[in-house]
This record gives sequence, C-alpha cells and structure tokens, in this order.
Amino acid sequence: MDNIMIETSRLILREFVPEDLAGLYYLYEESDTRFLEPLSENREEELEKLKSYIHYIYGFYGFGLWAVCLKENGRLIGRCGLQVEFIGDQGEYELGYMISGKYQRMGYAKEAVKGILEYAAEELEASRVILRIHTENQPSRNFAEQMGFHLSTQRLEKEPDVRLYVYDL
Repeated sequence: MDNIMIETSRLILREFVPEDLAGLYYLYEESDTRFLEPLSENREEELEKLKSYIHYIYGFYGFGLWAVCLKENGRLIGRCGLQVEFIGDQGEYELGYMISGKYQRMGYAKEAVKGILEYAAEELEASRVILRIHTENQPSRNFAEQMGFHLSTQRLEKEPDVRLYVYDL
C-alpha cells in the first residue's frame, strides 16, 4: 500500500481512498459525533466530497485527515491527522482526531496522535500543533491535556464556545 503515512505498533494511518466511504459511515454511526461536521445523508454527494478531498488536500499539502486502521486486519477505526487552519492571519497545523466508540479507551488515539505529532515535527518541521475544542467537549479537553497540549489564553473571536489548545514541538 503506497498511501501509508504513519505506522505504529498497532496502527496504520493512511490516506483515505474512495472505497473507505462505507467504513466512514459505519465509523460515524458507532461514535459520538456531535462535535464533528456530519457526513451528508446523500452518499453520492459524500463520495464526491471525499474524492475532492483526496485530490486537492492530499495533492496540495501532502497530508490531511487520514484513515486510522488496525494493523492486524486493516479495519477502519478512526480518522486522524493534520489540516492547515488560519487563526486570524496565522496559518497553523491543526490536529483532528476521532476514534470509533467501539475502540476508545484502548490507547489507539494516544498512539495515533503521538505518531502525528512526530510527523509534524519531523516531516513538516512545525513549531507547534493546535487543537480547537468546544468547551462542552470535556473528554476531548481531558485527552488533549493528557497528550501534553496546554490551554491557550488566545480567544477565537468567531468561535466563542471553542478553546484553543497548543502543543509546542
């Protein structure tokens, strides 16, 4: 498989392919997604969005949100990676992560995020990675702090219910 971006002891993080669409829907069905942008109810529309993402985001940046798969059987269990976001006029590497509800509390998110932070430092030579987390998303805030992110004093004017977390590389 030539679209593998990160390999850990138990996981493969790879670029999404159009064939992952059904797995993405299953992933969203078995997870708490209230803080995530929902998938379209129209699967054809979502397939076109996925193909566009693969072509433009991976094609332009060389990275993005990746499929998190179990190494032992290839099962899609999450979606994690980096995206470029602008906070004010500053371009930032923003981490996004989601592990299926069935696979939470098994260390997979920690393993994937560690790999992504190493990738950001080594491949992108990033000085920091950010997270934007809704104030009501306490599990994600706790996880971010466990991973070494710290709450920034910077406020996001356009997102008053979101807090900015920073990980210095």
